[in-house]
Amino acid sequence: MKKLMLLFSFMTRLPVSKKGKTEFDSEELGKSMKFFPVIGLVIGLILYLFARGISFLTSPIFPFLLSVLILLLEVAITGALHLDGLADTFDGMFSYRSKQKILEIMKDSRLGTNGALALIFYFLLKWSIFAELFYALGKNYFAIFLITMPVIARLGSVIHCAFFPYARATGMGKSFVDYTGKKELVFSMLLTGSILGVVWYLSKAVFSVIVALGISCLLLMLFQYLFGKLVQHKIGGITGDTLGALVELSEVMYGFFLYICIYATEWLIIYC
Repeated sequence: MKKLMLLFSFMTRLPVSKKGKTEFDSEELGKSMKFFPVIGLVIGLILYLFARGISFLTSPIFPFLLSVLILLLEVAITGALHLDGLADTFDGMFSYRSKQKILEIMKDSRLGTNGALALIFYFLLKWSIFAELFYALGKNYFAIFLITMPVIARLGSVIHCAFFPYARATGMGKSFVDYTGKKELVFSMLLTGSILGVVWYLSKAVFSVIVALGISCLLLMLFQYLFGKLVQHKIGGITGDTLGALVELSEVMYGFFLYICIYATEWLIIYC
């Protein structure tokens, strides 16, 4: 329980301790990475309850406005922690410099042009995907997406910590890599699979939607692994910034893959 509370305290702005901030312990924090999908589940449930509340209070629902509100809430929950990593990663990776210079740029707290552009396009894509999925899925199945999106996105961080080395000698993310191996990854994958299975079962989703969600999850895990290989090629390993970038990119790509799968399934039903 201590590991989970420490992870909540580090990865979110949610109040998890009556005393305030949980005491930092790098070893305990590193060992907690296998529980990262649980953080995603809590975030997903908060987003779902918020969306349900908005749907109950307003009629009709305006998907594009709802998407903006969901995005703002998610940023508030995480404290923009992963967004900072996304901006730093794009600033460094697209500077086309040497490995050492890229790492220096990523450590710079100032926001560069590439980072700013990444954030702008990220929010535009995510906003559009949320709204389109609301139209395509309907509010009931959209709820499944909202709950599972943060879960499967955070599994990617566990995959990276288990498969890829840390690019720096020291850093906030190094403890995650040091204490996350194949055993922790298997645990995290089983945990994620259980969460997804329960959510899909309770939602009473039709077979075609479950297939679309399942294929999207598999495609996303492939994307996560390939992104890790790209990062390793560029800077020799992963960092805390690239782990944050992975979470944000995974949420967008999960929505994108699901959108493609839904319309591909409909096309097959109509024409086959």
